Formats: sequence, C-alpha cells, structure tokens
Amino acid sequence: MATIRGYFVGCSYAFLWYGSILLGFYFLYAPLLPLLFLNRRLYRLCTDTLYSSWEAFNVSLLQAVYGVKLVLTGDDLHNEHALIVLNHPTRTDWNFLWQGLFHAGPNHNAKIILKEQLRKIPGMGWVMAMSRFIYLKRTWASDASILDSMLDYFNIIRKEGGKQLVLFPEGTNITASSKTRSDAYAAKNNKPAYEYVLHPRTTGFVHLSRGMMDKNLLDAVYDVTIAYPGTKPQSEVTLLSGDMPEQVNIHFVRHPLSSLPSTYIGLEKWLEERWRDKELALNSFYTKNTTFPALSHSQLQPRPVTVLQPLCLAGCSIFLAWSIHLLFTSWLALSWVVVVTMVMVGLESWAGGVQEMEIKLERDGLTPSSPVTPQEGEEDFEHLKHE
Repeated sequence: MATIRGYFVGCSYAFLWYGSILLGFYFLYAPLLPLLFLNRRLYRLCTDTLYSSWEAFNVSLLQAVYGVKLVLTGDDLHNEHALIVLNHPTRTDWNFLWQGLFHAGPNHNAKIILKEQLRKIPGMGWVMAMSRFIYLKRTWASDASILDSMLDYFNIIRKEGGKQLVLFPEGTNITASSKTRSDAYAAKNNKPAYEYVLHPRTTGFVHLSRGMMDKNLLDAVYDVTIAYPGTKPQSEVTLLSGDMPEQVNIHFVRHPLSSLPSTYIGLEKWLEERWRDKELALNSFYTKNTTFPALSHSQLQPRPVTVLQPLCLAGCSIFLAWSIHLLFTSWLALSWVVVVTMVMVGLESWAGGVQEMEIKLERDGLTPSSPVTPQEGEEDFEHLKHE
C-alpha cells in the first residue's frame, strides 16, 4: 500500500510539474516568439516573468501540496549581477534549489548552467532556452565559446537588471563512479578525499568569474550548500516512486566582489577552499545533526508559505485545467501544438536554436564597436584548460 501511495505522490507531482511546463510553453511562451523580431526587450521581460511565475508555482506545489519543508539560512540573495555555486549531491538538486532562490531572493533572475542534453526535452528544454539558460556541451573548446557568447549578450542587456548564473562546479552529482573519479583525482594531486562533495572542476568557474569581472557583471559570488536531513531523492526515477524529501536545508553565503581574488590561480584556490569548508559543514550536518549557521533564530524554522503562493497555485491550476480542456475539445489547439512543435524542431535542429537566434538578432541591431583586446599581463590559463 505504501508503494502505491508513493507512486501516486511521485507521478502526480511529475504530471503537474512537466504538464505545467509543456502546456505553458505551447500556450504562453510560443505566442511570444514573434516578439523576437518586433520587440526583444519586451520578449525578455515576458519570458522572464512567465518563468518566475512557473518557479513560484513549483515552489508552492512542493511546500503547500507535497509538504517539502525548507530551512533557509545565511544571507539573502540580492537582485544583482552574481555567480551562484553549489554542491550537487543528487540529480534533482536544481529542482529543490528553486525553493531556496524563491525565498532568499523573490526578485532574483537566476539562469542555470545545464548540460546540452536537457535542451532536447520538448517543452522544458525550449522554455529554458527562451529564458536564456546556458547549455554546455561538456567539451571545453565549445563551452568556453558558449560562456563568452552568453556573457557578451548579458553585457548588452545589462540595463535590464542583474542576472545570477547558477553553476555546479562538481560537474555531476555524487554517485559511486563519480566519487571514485574524485577520490582518484585527490590521490593523484595530493588532496583530501571527500565524503559529502566531489572535488570541484575549477576551469569553468575561473573562466566564468574572470569573464564576469572583465565585463563588470560580477557584484558577488554566492556559495550555496544544499543538504537533505531525511529522504534524499537521488534521481528523477526515485522521485517518481514517491521519494520526496521531507525537508531541504539550503545555506547561502554572499562573498562581495571586493573580497574575491582577481587572478586565475587565486580564484582556483578560492573555490577549492570553499569546497573544503563545505565538506566540513556537511560532515557536521550529517554526523552530528548540527545546522548550518543562522543569522537569526527564525532562520532555523521552516519557511512559511507566503501570502501570494496560494494565489499562484490557484491561478496556475486554473490555467492547467483550461489548457487540458482546450486540447481535448479544440482541433485548432491541437493544430497549434503541431505547428509550434515543427517550428521549434526546425529552429533547434537546422537554424542554430531559438536562443542563438535571439542573440544574433540583438547583436545585428547594434552599432559595430571596436573589438576587445586582451589586457596586458594576463596570466597563463592553460594548466586549468587541460584539467
């Protein structure tokens, strides 16, 4: 009986989660595509607003419907140009990170850095591309170019507000095989073996940090730690079986730009030190049942549902019901879905992608400017590129 209940919980959440994304794409996001050619500033405003609304819906689902408590400690998330780095214990961390982002900084505009394979998921991959998330191919030559291109674009639209880029420096979640690789790297480089984190891959972090610094797009780096005191959802499959965490603990530490090293080597060592501290904090969290440092006693209590969250749940639920009814009763709606799908497959497969088209259109609309020349005395970065 418990197994049946577990699958009901997991599958119902998956239906609401993916269904809201898929239907939201077809009936809310897709109609905005013409704005790419008419008014890209409005296009960005609308897609960011839609994404924030969906994030609020997902967080409200987890908290109010499925009972996932959030204990959020540390600093608030400011609406500024920032880089967020966090550990990656499970494949589903990004889904529960949204809870922390929502409550730590209600006005945030976070862009998660993801693997390219997720872009191919209908609806979900397209929504994130239209919302300017960053997809990496996991080959450094390509990824460096992608990161530079996105930073150039964020620099062009900087007047529209700060962006917070979310990076998982470990590159993958903790599994038996990834931990073996991490331990082998530690032994080879005379570093300590970790139990609760993987050794971070510094190349992407350093390149991204320096790129953001050079373009004046970095006000702070947020060191975020996520932990699960009870059930730990290891993958999407375990979530489907009902392994929903009872509680998620997330800790934010803000490091202002003035406190960060500016050299490549300094940034590399800085990240390694943060991960060493993270290992100690997680060891204490799991073995001694301690909490992350709180700025006030109230931070140790689960975050309450905000006044607007029930309204968000009601509004999104009505939209979901309306969309499903429309699909079953209108051949025009079905035809729209088919046409939009063909357009998106075409854009993603043969036209370079909707995100790339957005960037190209924006750049083509600019007055040509002088190329940026490298600064004198720039340090050699080759040892990091071949990590």
